[in-house]
Amino acid sequence: MLKGLSILRKTKRAKSGNSLVSMGEKTIIGEQVSFEGSMRGNEDLLINGSVKGSIELHDYHLTVAPKGQVQAEIYAKNVTISGRLVGNIKATCKVDITKEADFSGEIKAKHISVEDGAYLKAVIELDREPQKKAEPADKTAEQAASRSEKEPLTLVSDAESLAISAHHPWEDTSLEPDPASNVVRLFLEGLKEEGKVLDVGPVCGENISFFAQRVKRLYVCDMFLRLDQERRKSLPISWVWQHLDYPPQSFDGILLWNLIDCLDDNEVGRLVELCHNIVRSGGMVMVFVLAEQAIRTVVNSFVIGEGIQLDLRPQPHLDIPFHIRQNREVLALLAPFIPIKSFIYQKGLRQFLFQRD
Repeated sequence: MLKGLSILRKTKRAKSGNSLVSMGEKTIIGEQVSFEGSMRGNEDLLINGSVKGSIELHDYHLTVAPKGQVQAEIYAKNVTISGRLVGNIKATCKVDITKEADFSGEIKAKHISVEDGAYLKAVIELDREPQKKAEPADKTAEQAASRSEKEPLTLVSDAESLAISAHHPWEDTSLEPDPASNVVRLFLEGLKEEGKVLDVGPVCGENISFFAQRVKRLYVCDMFLRLDQERRKSLPISWVWQHLDYPPQSFDGILLWNLIDCLDDNEVGRLVELCHNIVRSGGMVMVFVLAEQAIRTVVNSFVIGEGIQLDLRPQPHLDIPFHIRQNREVLALLAPFIPIKSFIYQKGLRQFLFQRD
């Protein structure tokens, strides 16, 4: 169990006489407590107050409550984040991030769970099993792709097809007869085994787990939530872009999803410039664009399910206007990148795969 003062060591600074409360096999740090230093223990710990330093609970559960403020290096069996946490986590089992969380740092764990609405700028590295490469879901996607090549394809309008083929002769926009997303599959196939991928949101627990099990390091920076904050707080658009402050050529792939639907042309231009800088030569960028008939009144996340099937899930906490564009406009805005493949998904979703030269 936690042993009070001996566990908190002599480096602790408590601003309350009631610094620790032990409840059964759990110790609680209260809201009025501020602690700085190293903490080790043999029982679960819940933080409602402020902690700065390091926390070691190797076989136990750490919880950062909604009012908790933590800046620390963390070692624990399980970690639940519902408050603000800045630092790195090494969990031998699982990390749970709730919708109330504000997390910035690195996570190494076996499993991760993330609720929609969580505020993240994270680097996630999950323990990967070798057999993941041969998952039935991937085989299903390959079979779907094989069927789609054999079956008749319904092309988009001549004007749209001409706009694409004029840009690159091998480009083909076709209607996917199967629910599997071939663009997601092709994106995965083009990644290096030790690849690094950036996901710009919206935060989706299923997608985070899906990609984190397939790449070496998954970076998550929810730009949708930051755009929403920019609108609600009347912040300058430069505040949004400062979060994409990654070094040049950091990534093998970028998941933009339909972020460009939420930006005007000038803002898309800035986004493309930043992406071109942070993706490596030969790296890929996946872009989704909703057709006008598919636009909803709320932002949706694209949830990857079994067989790489995509489902839309509303994100009612986001209030961002949409911009409707034709294929030729999308290609022109992404011009620094080379278009590799595009598909029309059955739910009115246009999917593009681009590559940096």
